[in-house]
Amino acid sequence: MTQKILALFVWYLRLWSRRKRKSCRGFSARAKMNSSNLYQNTTISTCDDAFHESIDSKAAKTTAYAVIMLISLMGNSAIVLVVFKLQRLQTSTNLFIANMAMSDLLMPLFAMPRMMTMIHFGANRWLIGGNFGLAMCKLAPLFQDVSTAVSIQSLALVAADRFYNVFYPVKAQVMNLRVVKVAIALVWSIAFVVHSPYLYIYRIYLQEGKDYCLLSWSPPFANNMQAQKIYFILLFALLIALPLCTISALYTAVVIRLKRQQCPRLHQSDKARKMREKHNRAILQLAIVIVIVFVLCWTPFTTFVFLKFFVWGKTQCRQSHTAFAVQFIAHSISAINPCVYAIFSSSYRRGLKEVLTCCASQRCVPTKSCRISPVAVDENLEMQTVRCSEARHQIRQKLS
Repeated sequence: MTQKILALFVWYLRLWSRRKRKSCRGFSARAKMNSSNLYQNTTISTCDDAFHESIDSKAAKTTAYAVIMLISLMGNSAIVLVVFKLQRLQTSTNLFIANMAMSDLLMPLFAMPRMMTMIHFGANRWLIGGNFGLAMCKLAPLFQDVSTAVSIQSLALVAADRFYNVFYPVKAQVMNLRVVKVAIALVWSIAFVVHSPYLYIYRIYLQEGKDYCLLSWSPPFANNMQAQKIYFILLFALLIALPLCTISALYTAVVIRLKRQQCPRLHQSDKARKMREKHNRAILQLAIVIVIVFVLCWTPFTTFVFLKFFVWGKTQCRQSHTAFAVQFIAHSISAINPCVYAIFSSSYRRGLKEVLTCCASQRCVPTKSCRISPVAVDENLEMQTVRCSEARHQIRQKLS
């Protein structure tokens, strides 16, 4: 049954692609006229492994992507909903994690559908013609890499936030959320500015009656591969190496400080101090796990791209399955992060249960009734949750 549905889906996409190509002959003709100039130094991968693969192999790959796409959409949407629905969870760390969840939503919306198309039609194939197709050819890879850049920078912001809370706890208690919002806006701005060349270098190219979405730096650069290498090095240094080094240094300092933190602070009870340290350790554990997952998921893909640029020169046909594997692992991080957050954050689990219960019963207690005044303990989620639960329980008793 699955094979029949998949075969019908592939047949429909091919039929739709032919109709689009007929309606866009003028656009394709212009692309063909300019092809010698745009791609004179670019070798287009015409491996047709997608057509030589068995139906079972295509079905397995498509199913795998469909699973992580569904988990990513539901999981990251739940994180954003819970954090912005419950005011007590709107701490600096949670807002940064919600920002990372918003960036992860770009993966199932843009990157994964593009990969599923390549599974059935081959590498770099593009089925949408016209101006809209050209725009999507530029935006799909742009949003994919912007998502990655925002994620790693959000992790760096979480590390900086933990460092600030551990080393300067008094100042951290009165940190204005405006600073958090400015930091989030800055992260997105940097990601879009750094990847803005995508709007120029990605173009649709016609070869043998088929459209391909490819990148080319010509003009102004004559050597397309050399330009790609330089750009890759800059992106790697700015968006991966620098944030990871910063994260490692900050978390190393935080761990050392927490181990040495034995004496109680002034104006702080022993109970409050223990709860504060417990909360810091829990958040630190969550953040470190997310960083480790990021490194494990993106290292294979980064290594593959490095070998492609500096060793192989281009991706060979026999390496197409390896390319799929490393990209799938990298894309799966958008589905793994919500699971990690649900496992390691008890406050998120309680908040998700509360939101789901409210939506099911349609008797949500107003969020304002659970507003927590600033406490001496740094963002003590457990204490805040207890107070919210008690207030909510009293209100329900009065209403009943």
